[in-house]
Parts: sequence; C-alpha cells; structure tokens
Amino acid sequence: MYVVIAANTLLMVGANLLGLTSSYLEDIQQKKAFLDTKQCLEMKLIIEEQSDEQERLLLSVLPEHVAVKMRQDLGSALDTQFKKIYMSRHENVSILYADIVGFTAISSTYSASELVKILNELFARFDRLAERYEQLRIKILGDCYYCISGAPRERPDHAYLSIHMGLSMVKAIKYVQQKTNSPVDMRVGIHTGAVLAGVLGQRQWQFDVYSKDVELANKMESSGLPGKVHISEKTLSFLNGEFEVEPAYGEKREESLRMAGLKTYFISKVNKPFKGDVIKNGTVHEEQPDDNLDDTAGVATPIDEKGAAMIRERENSDDFRQRLRKDLMSRTGWR
Repeated sequence: MYVVIAANTLLMVGANLLGLTSSYLEDIQQKKAFLDTKQCLEMKLIIEEQSDEQERLLLSVLPEHVAVKMRQDLGSALDTQFKKIYMSRHENVSILYADIVGFTAISSTYSASELVKILNELFARFDRLAERYEQLRIKILGDCYYCISGAPRERPDHAYLSIHMGLSMVKAIKYVQQKTNSPVDMRVGIHTGAVLAGVLGQRQWQFDVYSKDVELANKMESSGLPGKVHISEKTLSFLNGEFEVEPAYGEKREESLRMAGLKTYFISKVNKPFKGDVIKNGTVHEEQPDDNLDDTAGVATPIDEKGAAMIRERENSDDFRQRLRKDLMSRTGWR
C-alpha cells in the first residue's frame, strides 16, 4: 500500500513538474513573440514617420502636384539613365511680384538676426494670404516675393484673386511699419499670360516659372509705386468690373513694357470684396484677422525655436507611444 502511495505521489510530482516546465517554456515563447511584435511595430512606425518627414521636406521645396509625381517616379523601378523632365505649360496665369520698398533703410538699424525674424514673420503672413487667395508661391528672393494664380489648376478668377492678394500684401506691410517705425512699403506688380512651370536640378530641386510674361510681371513691379497694386492691361482684360482702375503710365517708366505695347493701371477702388470681406469707408476689411498676429502689437511674437522644438518633440513622443500601445493591444487582444 505504501508503495502505491509513493508511486502515485511521484507520478503527481512528475506531472506537476512537467506542467510547470511546459508552462514556463510557453511563457518564454509568448514573451519572445510579444517582444518581436513590439519591435516590428516600432520599426514600422519609425519608417512611417520617416516617410512622412520626407514628404514634408519634399513639399517644402516643391508644389504638391509636382511632389506627388516625383515621389511616384522615385518609388518606381525606372531606368535612371534618362532623367524625366517635369515641365508643363499653362495659359492664362496671373503672375504677381511684390518687393519691399525701403528695406535698405531698416537694414542699418537692425541686426541680421532681427531682420531675418522680421522677414520670416512677414513672409509667413504672405504664405497664409496665398493660401487664402488660391495662390501658388513660387519663390522668395531676398525681400522679393512672387506667386501665381491659375496654375496648376485652371480657374477663371485668377486675376481677381491675384489683385486681392496684392492689396492684402500692401496692407500686411503696415505691421512691419509699426514694428520697425520706418517708412517701408510694398510695391506690387501683376501681369497675366502664359508660363512654363517646372523643376530644375537633379540634387537640389528648384521649382520655378519661365516665360516672357514672367519677365513682364517683374517689370510691372519695378515700374510701380509704393503702396499701389500695378496691373497690366492684359490682367485688366480678365476682370469684370470687380475693381476700379486709374492710368499708371508704367510703359513710360519701363522700356520693356513700352516695347511690349502694354498699358498699365493702378487699382483705385474695390467694387467686389473677397468672400467674407466687407467694405467700410472705402477700405476692405478681412472677415477674420490673420492667426498668430496681434493687431495691437502689429507683428506676431511666435514661440522661440527652442520652445517650439520641445513642444514638437513632446507631441511626437506622446503620439508615438499612443499609436504603439494601440497597435500592440489590438494585435495581442489586450484591453
């Protein structure tokens, strides 16, 4: 009888040990599988974030419609012996050139870093205005800003939008006047015609527009007057009474305009405000003030670079952890 009890005891102990060993090994395998899954998900999210960052960098130097095409071609297994040329011709495009008048005067009273900050705040506002008025910003050249409307998407109101853009830019320079206490102003020129738009370079890409009409738009700006929006008769032909104009005689001040046979005009009155805007006492007032700008102070006072970097890092880290936890829980069935 004692032999039977001892045998049963040994059998039970052996079975328990076998079960514990099996459970331990299974637990190790599950932990390993969990860690492998976690590592795979981390790598997946890192790759996704790197891909998003590459897309943001691409969009910072190229328009979206060009960046999408180039990214598709870069991702395909095409023979790189022949480089694809990204060029397209667009008709009926309004080209706007704007230059800061009197910028040299404030250059002697402010440091280089302060000037860069002022220009950055001003051009950031211009970019928001470009988005509002459906403009495609082409380039910033020193204190010169130029953009187009009517490309890549054709639209019949390109001249109307470009003029409102120019008027808003003249209004925006008032913030710099208040901040620097100097008589800076904007000189805006607009011409309408055909452009050839495309990307140049193989390593350092640059999107730009080229044509005789682009050169004429530049001359429209240089022959204009501070605080005025200077348009050509070609641009005027695309308007339908939205604005009142007065002769500007820019062709008498600029030989290129005279050689092209163009008459020029200044915008003197707005008859049709942009959607949401209102006219009070002959002045156009925007429906909503520009964000990140304090009307009482004049110019935005953004968060310093170090603070902004810390906020972005914290937000990105929190977002990464939340997505990782969500994916892990969905894959492992946790709640």
